[in-house]
Amino acid sequence: MQNITVTARERDTVLAALRYYQFYRMQGHPFDPRQDHLIDSIASENGDALDLTEIDDLCAGLNGNKHALRASA
Repeated sequence: MQNITVTARERDTVLAALRYYQFYRMQGHPFDPRQDHLIDSIASENGDALDLTEIDDLCAGLNGNKHALRASA
């Protein structure tokens, strides 16, 4: 088992991604982009949503690679 540490902002992004995927699976068809505001609301619960570089860093960390955000926090 691997344990990881994430910031509150990173957790919000992971939760938003999981809800996005959950909703997509429940609908049985591609996600409706008109509902993206719901995902943005979850992802920005604890501040600004992660930007694209921060999301890449989080994905790298979740995959066991160097996690730049944790080093700078």
